[in-house]
Amino acid sequence: MLPQSAIGTTMRARKSLASNEEWRAWGKLDPLYGVATIPGHAKNGANPWTDESFYEIGAIDWNLFRCKWEHYGVSPGTCVEIGCGAGRLTAHLARYFRYVHGLDVSVGMIEYARPRMPANVSLHLTGGLEIPLPDRCADAVFSTHVLQHLPETAAAAAYFREMHRVLVPGGTTMLHAPLILWPHGAFGGVHKLVHRLKCTADRCRAQLGRYAFRLGFTDAPPIHVISYELTWLCRALAEFGFRDIDIRVLVGGSRMAVQHPFVFATKV
Repeated sequence: MLPQSAIGTTMRARKSLASNEEWRAWGKLDPLYGVATIPGHAKNGANPWTDESFYEIGAIDWNLFRCKWEHYGVSPGTCVEIGCGAGRLTAHLARYFRYVHGLDVSVGMIEYARPRMPANVSLHLTGGLEIPLPDRCADAVFSTHVLQHLPETAAAAAYFREMHRVLVPGGTTMLHAPLILWPHGAFGGVHKLVHRLKCTADRCRAQLGRYAFRLGFTDAPPIHVISYELTWLCRALAEFGFRDIDIRVLVGGSRMAVQHPFVFATKV
């Protein structure tokens, strides 16, 4: 039994995904900086993003990610990208896969991306938990720097079920997610307790940030980040029908000092 199976918590996650409001707000305010919040690159910053620089870092990152996915095993057929944003990576996925479906909760980001995408890309607006595509229509599911912004792990579990539904047998995932591995023994229990308290504080801080933004006290919406306990994540994927689960930490890309933990899995 999953610690937070989507079976019992999907409705709770569905309610809490009202937090998508910050991504809808970023789509209106500054879609490029909302996706790549590198200091100085806001549209009113010292070095604002241009289309050229924004999509260039997408190409650098995709070259890193692609090599690792190919090493794990991926079919270049149809790919679903969860959280495509303004298309930073979508445009480069489209040069590798025959067809790409990009999903996002932000109208503004999708509208920004659409005229800049190749013809083999379709963009879809979602509520944040569903994949609006038929069963067994995709060979691959990709997501980076998106699962970390879900309000809680229950939402991710609901997404895992949807991923499994749309993948063909043998289809694979490449999912970025910040990971936690607890130490053994009593220290592990202490770490878990501290982490739960931190998660509660982070949720409260994010909600206060949303209220402050709605009321005009701040210029930018909050960006809430969560992490995933490694054992929970592997167990969740296995329960929803994935196998050959592999964790790889990628270093490099457009930000050399940043570590990117990725979860690879195959649909049984």
